[in-house]
This record gives sequence, C-alpha cells and structure tokens, in this order.
Amino acid sequence: MFKRDKQPKSINFLDAIYSPSDVFANAYVWLVEIGKYLLIVVQIVVLVVFFWRFFVDKKNNDLTEEINNKVVLLSNESWKRNAIVFDNYQSLLKDIKVVRGEQEINSTKVSELVNGIPSTLALESFSFNEGKVNFVLKTFNLDAVNNFENTLKNNPDYEDIKFSINKEEGDITVRVSFNLSSTN
Repeated sequence: MFKRDKQPKSINFLDAIYSPSDVFANAYVWLVEIGKYLLIVVQIVVLVVFFWRFFVDKKNNDLTEEINNKVVLLSNESWKRNAIVFDNYQSLLKDIKVVRGEQEINSTKVSELVNGIPSTLALESFSFNEGKVNFVLKTFNLDAVNNFENTLKNNPDYEDIKFSINKEEGDITVRVSFNLSSTN
C-alpha cells in the first residue's frame, strides 16, 4: 500500500554534537578556532623579543667596549698631567677674575714658566708669589735636570737659582726655586 521511502541512516560528522549553551564546548571551540592564532601571534612576539635581545646585547657590548677604551685613554699619564695643568689654568683664570683690579696679572709669566719645563720632567707642584718661583718636579733622568738647570742659569730673567735633588727608589724629586729679575 503506502510505501514509504526508506531514507538511509547516516552520521554527519560536520554537525556539532554539543549544545550552543554549553560553556565548556564553547571554550573548546574558541581555543581550536581563535586560540591557535593567538598562540601563533604570541610565539612570533616571543621570537622577535628573543632575537631583539641579541641585537640589544651586541649594542650594549659595543658601548661597554667603547667606554672602556675611553677610560683607558683618560687614564693615560700625559692626559692626567694635561688635565691637571688645564685645571690649574682654570683656577688661575678664576683668581685673575676675582683680583683683577687689586693685583698685577702674571698669567703670561706663569704660562712662560710652566711651558719652559721640559717634557721629561713631570711638574708636581708650582708656586709663584711676588716674583719668587718654586717648582717640585719628578723625573728618572738626571740629564734632563742638568739641561733644565743650565737653561735657567743662562737665562738673565732668572736669578738666585737653587736646585735640591732627592732620589727615592728610582724616582728623582727635584725642588727648584728662583726669583724673577727685577727688569722683568
């Protein structure tokens, strides 16, 4: 009589089995569909930061090396000596500014005296007061001291020249005192 069409029974694997109101199922779907892309983005960010760290570390190492090279340059003995000389010049210029109206300005004489010291003699201290000059010099070469003494004694601008030499453990300390002649 009535024939029914037989429908074949099948399972559809593409349809969701869970209900849309199930929280755990929704979280699982979100993790599978959206979370994997979020995870990929996070991994890319981590890799970028990882490799950026190598770049920043290289820059830091280069900067540290450059700073260390400049520290070595600034620890050089001649640099220190020049820094002391220029510091003394700055102090002298400040003093000149203060006493400009009250005292005779002797900066050219001081410059002449300091520049007259040979480079083989290291200036330890210097004083100049009312035409009286005192040096304390350090060296390891007595010939340089003899040449400096002869230079001072042969200069008519200097009088009453006295040298005192003291030798301690290879270093020679020389104390020099003289007066500027009154014609100066």
